[in-house]
Amino acid sequence: MSIKGVKWGYLPILFLVSMLYTAGCSPESTSPVSTSYHNLASHYNGYFYARESIRGIENQIRESIENDYDRILPLFPAIDTTLAKSYEDQIEESIKMASLAIQRHPNSKWEDDSYLLVGLARQYSLDYPNAITTYKYINTNSEDDDTKHRALIYLMKAFTDYGELSNAVAVSDYLKKEPLNEDNMKLLYLYRAYYYQVTGDLDNMLTNLVNAAPILSNKDGKGRLYFIIGQNYQELGFEAEAYNYYKKCISTNPEYELDFHARLKMAQVTQLGKNSDIRNARKLFKKLLDDKKNLEFRDKIFYEMAEFEMRNRNMDLAVQYYNSSIRESTNNRKVKGQSYLRLGEINYDSLRDFRTAKLYYDSTISTLPKDVEGYEAIANRQKVLADFVANLTIIEVNDSLLTLSKMDTGALRKYLTEFVETKRAQEEEKEKNRRTSSSTSVNNSVFNTSVSTGTSSWYFDNLTAVAIGETEFRRVWGDLKLEDNWRRSVKESQVSINNPAAIQGGPEDIIAPSEIEVTSVKDEVSRLVATVPYDSASRSKALEEIEDAYYNLGNIYHFNLEEEPNAAESFETLLSRFEETEYQAEVMYLLYLIYGELNPDRALYYRTKILNDHPNTTYAKLVINPNYTKESSEAAEKLKVLYDEAYGYYGTGDFVNARRLISAALTEYDDLQISTRFKLLEVLITGKTEDINQYQYELGEFIKANPDSDLREYAEELLAASREFQDKMLRARGVKFIEYFEQEHFVILAYPSSRRLTNSISETIETFNKKNYPNQELKYSNLILNSDTHITMITQFPGAKSSLLYYEKFTLDPEVAEALPLKEMEVFTITKDNFSIFYQTKELNGYLTFFKDHY
Repeated sequence: MSIKGVKWGYLPILFLVSMLYTAGCSPESTSPVSTSYHNLASHYNGYFYARESIRGIENQIRESIENDYDRILPLFPAIDTTLAKSYEDQIEESIKMASLAIQRHPNSKWEDDSYLLVGLARQYSLDYPNAITTYKYINTNSEDDDTKHRALIYLMKAFTDYGELSNAVAVSDYLKKEPLNEDNMKLLYLYRAYYYQVTGDLDNMLTNLVNAAPILSNKDGKGRLYFIIGQNYQELGFEAEAYNYYKKCISTNPEYELDFHARLKMAQVTQLGKNSDIRNARKLFKKLLDDKKNLEFRDKIFYEMAEFEMRNRNMDLAVQYYNSSIRESTNNRKVKGQSYLRLGEINYDSLRDFRTAKLYYDSTISTLPKDVEGYEAIANRQKVLADFVANLTIIEVNDSLLTLSKMDTGALRKYLTEFVETKRAQEEEKEKNRRTSSSTSVNNSVFNTSVSTGTSSWYFDNLTAVAIGETEFRRVWGDLKLEDNWRRSVKESQVSINNPAAIQGGPEDIIAPSEIEVTSVKDEVSRLVATVPYDSASRSKALEEIEDAYYNLGNIYHFNLEEEPNAAESFETLLSRFEETEYQAEVMYLLYLIYGELNPDRALYYRTKILNDHPNTTYAKLVINPNYTKESSEAAEKLKVLYDEAYGYYGTGDFVNARRLISAALTEYDDLQISTRFKLLEVLITGKTEDINQYQYELGEFIKANPDSDLREYAEELLAASREFQDKMLRARGVKFIEYFEQEHFVILAYPSSRRLTNSISETIETFNKKNYPNQELKYSNLILNSDTHITMITQFPGAKSSLLYYEKFTLDPEVAEALPLKEMEVFTITKDNFSIFYQTKELNGYLTFFKDHY
């Protein structure tokens, strides 16, 4: 007999199997059936899904990395908060599934592995404290040594990422004593190498990577690791070893970009012992160029070709390749910027052509990413070059304009008409030749002088100079139409001219003169003539600018460019053209230093000139004693201590000792800048001990004698305050307060309105009155005396005696002193009649004098 096909005889067996299965499902059971079940269920449910989610996160992290092959590639990608937020949901899912495996199958062999996944999830989400706690828990509670070792290896990386580097070292040292399986040993080598990469220790990084290399597999990214080992060897100067590892990288058949850069690096480190080696390297570069798959990398190939030629001292060819790299560049701003930089460096360091170098540095700054190593130094050099060219241009522009200003308008217009027509014809021919010339011609390289770059000494050949001159003219005269007696005209005129100096890029990017839009020769001539300074004021200003420019140029040559002969020439020109220049003493001293090695006789000449013409200057003291600056600094430190002591005496009213120290300081160190502080302190003592008129006189004399001192403004404030006080005192004498005191009195508190003390004063008065006058109904009110002063008035004192008693108690009360800034306030008593006068006249100082005299 059966039920739905199941025979009665099998029911007991089915029941027994069901009971056994149910028992096996119990989390607490350790029976073979239970263990098998939990292992199976844990692995293919919670653990499996958590592991797949973690793998997805790791893939996402790997894909986020931006490889900069000019630097040693990072072993592991950096994770920031933006990246971590992008896989936030996957993190939660990973922790959830791993936790299910742990909670529902606590006795399975996948429990510890699930904890590892929880630790990784927290680490990838930048939750380092909880990740560290999880790894420590596994190490403490796991019974499997391999799992404990894996947790410690993960812990080491977590410490490294979290910045706890000493803890990372402690874990690494502990693991040295442990017997690790191959997988854990491989991971430990990689994480140690990562630690050393973070700390900048390339030697130890390389050691660990080389140890890891034999046990790496392709799935470990062996090709990338070989490339990084090659980079380390190259950085440390072992180019033969670097070559071998780049070759190994290529043998792993890596992704194309890595393969390309490995081949490029091989060309960089090729041993060049023979001419055949150089030829082979060039063939390799040519092969890379000819490969159509490298189309997007052509700018990088040309750049490396240029670097290769520079290492072989073939600068001409390198320059061509740098320019080719710039022309081939599409979206790699870094490579383009580096090519501009190299061309700038060649012109700066090798050719000493600072004008052209300036153009290339301008292009570098506008192209190169700001996070490139050394960017700040590049920007500083660009600024120096910009200042250099600006000052050189000022000299050329203003000299040309001053020469032209000697011609009358008619003659100048005739001359410039012929000039512009000839110039246009020449530029049209040049433009025609430029458009038909080969893009790889050396004539288009940095050595090309056929394209105007604003370096001509003749004003109208120099487009930059014309633009600057035109701008300066408009700044002074406005937009005036060119005509006879144009200075009388105030008519509007629209002038437009392109300024090549504003164009970013190298010399090959500058607009040719023929491309500048002009409506006619006449209009162009008008624009040029309008920049010429005809009046004496404009000529004087042009000369002042030339004077400053020669001074600046000499300093740039001397301090920044280290071009001593050119510095000397600039300074000599300054002194010869501007005999009364304000820079005379300083420039003579700089020439004395410059000629010290170049021309000892000339150095002696300037030494004598300084001592004779500027004997009281710091420069004369430096000529006599080269250690003057150092000794002055030491003396200044001593004077600071002496000044503090003198001021301390002044503060306590011991004016005798204060004056004694001031006299000693001024006798020995009168020429030092800090001595002015002693002189002003001496004036302040006069203010305390002498008549106010004497005090004001000495303040005025101090101001006259120290026009450039940083104390001048303070002294002027003191003088103004003293005069204002004196005026108030004089006005106060004209106000008559009533000398009748047998009447009602008030107590007044006056204070600066800027302190906003009204509420504090009210609260303090209430507390004080409750404590000291509980049975009297004293009242108070707040009033505005003037824009600077507010007052609080306490009323209903029957006479002077009771008001003075309140005054004394209030001002001497410790709680009041703690609550209010009494030193910034005026407290006094006043009769009812005098308060009316006081409030109407606003004479606070006048009444305070009356109060002190009568109360």
